[in-house]
Amino acid sequence: MTKSNSSDSSQIAEATAAPKRLLDGIRSPPDIKALREQDLPQLAQEVRDELIKVLSQTGGHLGPNLGVVELTIALHRVFDTPRDRFVMDVSHQGYVHKIFTGRLDRFHTMRQFGGLNGFLLRTESEHDCYGAGHAGTALSAALGMAVGRDLRGGDENIVVVAGDAAFTCGISYEALNNVKAHTKRFIVVLNDNEWSIAKNVGAIANYFNRIVTSETYAHLHDKARDFVGWILGKTGVQFAHKVEESVKGLIVPSVIFEELGLRYYGPIDGHDIPLLIRTFEFLKTQDEPVLLHILTKKGKGYEPAIKQPDKFHGLGKYKIDSGETAPAPTPTYSEIIGKTLAKFADNNQKLVAITAAMPSGTGLSHFAKAHPTRYFDVGIAEEHAALFACGIATRCGRVRCSTVSGKFTLRVTLPFSNNCSSPSKYPSQRAASSQLERMNSRPKSSS
Repeated sequence: MTKSNSSDSSQIAEATAAPKRLLDGIRSPPDIKALREQDLPQLAQEVRDELIKVLSQTGGHLGPNLGVVELTIALHRVFDTPRDRFVMDVSHQGYVHKIFTGRLDRFHTMRQFGGLNGFLLRTESEHDCYGAGHAGTALSAALGMAVGRDLRGGDENIVVVAGDAAFTCGISYEALNNVKAHTKRFIVVLNDNEWSIAKNVGAIANYFNRIVTSETYAHLHDKARDFVGWILGKTGVQFAHKVEESVKGLIVPSVIFEELGLRYYGPIDGHDIPLLIRTFEFLKTQDEPVLLHILTKKGKGYEPAIKQPDKFHGLGKYKIDSGETAPAPTPTYSEIIGKTLAKFADNNQKLVAITAAMPSGTGLSHFAKAHPTRYFDVGIAEEHAALFACGIATRCGRVRCSTVSGKFTLRVTLPFSNNCSSPSKYPSQRAASSQLERMNSRPKSSS
């Protein structure tokens, strides 16, 4: 073969080779800024493909991360980490952020020994400004960062990303209650996908649904259409319709956040990259606390995860084509406990079960099916669950309040020890109560 023929063959091989992924060129956030905006949807698809492929071998939080791909792209397009701070509630939805901040070559080690952590971790990257592991923690931590910035005279942006489930936690409202009094520049992204681990429950979940389906928006929509038609005619109405499709109802008011001092924007499509970019560019200029309500699909881009969002919230290895996971060789402790409690409850009408948004993880889904009127899912609110259980116990006597792990249980131990045990049965508590009574009955010193 001549040199010319060899060169021609090399060129043909290069032309027929698979095109290089955009994702392979992303080593840090500036690489995202360097891409053309029209190429960002391709990047989003490549990220989803990577998530589905890698997590099928390592396991992990697939559904939540598939839902925040476009959001994470937009955040890194507009803001500048590590100078700007992204505080992600729980931080299990931080896999895409990890990929964009220099960890793509280690992504196959996710949740493996010596590999990447399943949550954001300050010691893992300078781009991870805060770790968590539990819902409801981001707003308080981010507010502290904002106050620290203000005290130092800084001007970096603090951005909170919290799912709608985080707003079933009382601590989130404790933080919101303090935002307006303590800082001005503060951005909250409410990522509304209607799920935490299981389907969201309670009044807050219903409230977000009312915002999305607001009759106020429908009324304003109709009035605006009539007005535009009167002024600009049919062409104007068609143009306005295109604008409306892009903004997805920015004019819907949300009283609860406005009353807490945060300017509310939304809801908007959380998978529309250009819209997210324009919105964040606007919000970063605001000199007041703001909340952006986005609507996303948990598991977007992978049908098995869309059909079973609770299963694909976090799971082990699975088959990519079907989403099937290998059956466990033996039942888990949670399954055994859940089924056993359900059998006990057949003969004990006073037995009640409570979970904090984890019916499957605690095994109480079995109890829920067998005894739905004595099963309570209170959302991600362990402290409420504990005190709620205490109240029921004073009237019914037997309560199973299931949390997921020791760190969650720690938050509820004191209410249980103080209220769910009988002083007559536990001498140590009786002694403590007597001591408190003696202290309170002592005459006050004149000094």
